[in-house]
Amino acid sequence: MKKTFLTILTTVLVSLAGFAQQVTVNPAAYQKKIEKSNAEIANEKKAAKASTWMKRAELMVEVENAYTAQIFEQAPLNLVMMKIGNPATQEMVTIGRNNYIKLGYGAVDVYTDEAGQMVVGWNVTEPIYENAIDDAIAAYLKTLELNPKLAKKVATGFLDLQNTLRKAANSKFFLQDYKAASEYFERAYKLSVIPESGLAADDASIYNAGYLAFFSGDYERCIECLRIAEGLGYYADGSLYNVLYNAYVSAYRSDKAKMSEAKEFLQNALLQFPTNSEIVSCMTDVYLVLEESPEPMIDILKGAIAADPQNPQLKIGLGAVYAELQKYDEAIAMFDEAIALDPTNINLYLNKAYTFTRKGDAYGKIANDMSWNDSNRDGVMATAMEAYAASIEPFEQAHKLNPNDINTVEFLKSICFQVRNLKPEYMQKYEHYNALFKEMRGM
Repeated sequence: MKKTFLTILTTVLVSLAGFAQQVTVNPAAYQKKIEKSNAEIANEKKAAKASTWMKRAELMVEVENAYTAQIFEQAPLNLVMMKIGNPATQEMVTIGRNNYIKLGYGAVDVYTDEAGQMVVGWNVTEPIYENAIDDAIAAYLKTLELNPKLAKKVATGFLDLQNTLRKAANSKFFLQDYKAASEYFERAYKLSVIPESGLAADDASIYNAGYLAFFSGDYERCIECLRIAEGLGYYADGSLYNVLYNAYVSAYRSDKAKMSEAKEFLQNALLQFPTNSEIVSCMTDVYLVLEESPEPMIDILKGAIAADPQNPQLKIGLGAVYAELQKYDEAIAMFDEAIALDPTNINLYLNKAYTFTRKGDAYGKIANDMSWNDSNRDGVMATAMEAYAASIEPFEQAHKLNPNDINTVEFLKSICFQVRNLKPEYMQKYEHYNALFKEMRGM
């Protein structure tokens, strides 16, 4: 099927040849122009003219966009091909979970959807000049220094540069190069806050920079960028605080001072976005991370659930708070409600199962601390064993959803063995899961 499709695509591309005038990029010619510009700014007389610097800035913008000026996301492939011609190579590739067609043009790759209809991304593999953007910025600033009357024209140039940086960021995002995408978005923001640019602070770009820095594992830079976005009033409807908190947890989980700082900004965020379930969940978690009683969260979570009763995350949060406060039955009831809303979420079954085991551990400890002669000891131990047995069903549900998870199988093996004397079926389950565990371990 793939081979047939590529043959069809080739026919389509060939049929477009000569349909419209194509744009040819000549890197060597651009290099000569750059060398000429370098010579001009090195010449004292020419370097004193604003026109020399404006010409240089415009050249650098043109150089940066040379390969991508005719390429746009969601542009029909046939229209793009009219401008850039036929590719030298083409192949089917997978990015993430999706298949795309990669069209090779030597210095730039163009990606289309699997049907070969729309352009979805691109990647410049051989830039003409690495420092084009930085040199363009410097040239625009020099132009203004020599002739402030050119401010309007320079502002247009800065806007073009901002769009170029955003476009590059989007192309890297498509390729799932989150680090590079984040850096391009940050550069777009930094360009916007140059006073001479005439641009408004690019709050969306600095938010995107922080968001993508998180996914590239650069948590401190994520925090720095998101704090800037917060200062600019760009909250993404409160989602900023979810990303910001998770960056804090990833970078500073064991740092009490930093996590207390996180707790403080979450408290302020909750006042501003009281129904945001992400912030509520983060607030619940920060109490647990700080090893503080999360009891203040009960009323907050109940209020949030009343406002958004179909949100399973809020019920998970309240269940976690109840479990931490050793209110195990209330916690299990919340997890059951969450499961009813999201029955294929494996984590809900695991949370429920772990809560049963925590209840069993708690009652087991009470029983162990009691005197052997205490008449209530057998009843307490029976409650512990019943809790352990009750964990089997949600563990089995989790196992059905992910039969390859050896950790769940190990839990089932251990729990079934622990309660094997309660019912004959538990011993049978132990034998089944013990054999499965050995098989999965390759024993």
